[in-house]
Amino acid sequence: MGRTLQRYKKLFDQVKKDAPHRIYFLYGPEEFLKKEFIAELIKARLSEQNRAFNLDIFHADEFDREAFADRISSYPLFTDRRMVILKSFDALSTASQDFVLERAAALAGPVILVAETPNMKLDTTRLKRFQQIADNSGVSFCFQHLSDDETVERVKTRLHREGYSIAPDALELLVESVGTNLIDLANEIEKIMLSADTGSVIGREHVASVVGKYRTENLFSFLDQIGSRDTAAQVATMHRVIDSGEEPVFVLAMMLRRVLQLLHVRLLTDENKTSPKSIAEQLRRSVSTFQIMILVDQAKRFETEDLMVFLNNLRWADVRIKSSSVEPRHLLETALLASVQRKILALHTD
Repeated sequence: MGRTLQRYKKLFDQVKKDAPHRIYFLYGPEEFLKKEFIAELIKARLSEQNRAFNLDIFHADEFDREAFADRISSYPLFTDRRMVILKSFDALSTASQDFVLERAAALAGPVILVAETPNMKLDTTRLKRFQQIADNSGVSFCFQHLSDDETVERVKTRLHREGYSIAPDALELLVESVGTNLIDLANEIEKIMLSADTGSVIGREHVASVVGKYRTENLFSFLDQIGSRDTAAQVATMHRVIDSGEEPVFVLAMMLRRVLQLLHVRLLTDENKTSPKSIAEQLRRSVSTFQIMILVDQAKRFETEDLMVFLNNLRWADVRIKSSSVEPRHLLETALLASVQRKILALHTD
């Protein structure tokens, strides 16, 4: 288990084991896990039948100071505690932030205050002050994004917990087509589980049928074809991807990303003469485990100079797309064909 996942596991476990804290200050950009934690906190601290009377949620864009002050000073009904949640503390006016901080510092009684902000860096006096108050009277926690490896591990764990397993190529297809944003992945996983039989092994075709055939098959094939050096297939797939609605700049971005990854692997191989396993260890921080061996295998098909030419020509296409009126797909096709011919396109062509 990755280090970030271990931190999250410890935090979630504490909710179940420890006595309730008075204040929780949750900051950072990982909104999905933040929402999951708040839901777990509500579940652990308030019974379902008592939540209607003892749970209040305030949003920054509709913040009412009097109502907030009333709720955090009120006693619970029919239970021993109440909870007040404040969303987007950073979006409050400075006067309202000071108002909240003053009451958070003086919080007493059976009230749990949960405040959250998407800020990763606590670079204002008020954010630092809230963290200090939480550290003194409860918990402050940074919700940072998981690494690609940790995201993949979480997907597998989630499916396993629900009685499913997923084939490696299906998992690669899912992450490659949807991305590593946990909210997006969670939505697609829900759809996959609804359409699959419990206990089944989810394969690539199943992922493609749920996520969208054009997006998964075309994008997956396109990236795979870059590594296979099958230019005719690349051009044909590129046209299908664009015809299906993808913007040429997005297609170009994917191509640049894959070529840079292949170049990185190729350079590591040239410089270090190391084994695939050793290369994998060096790449692990920037590339997920399930992609590494694919990249290592594909990089073998290129000379370093070929990838440098490919990269130059994609950058040429990027400049031309932004500065000329030529049809973008024609520029991408020109870059692909020139790369096969080892022809370097001039970056400053008029």
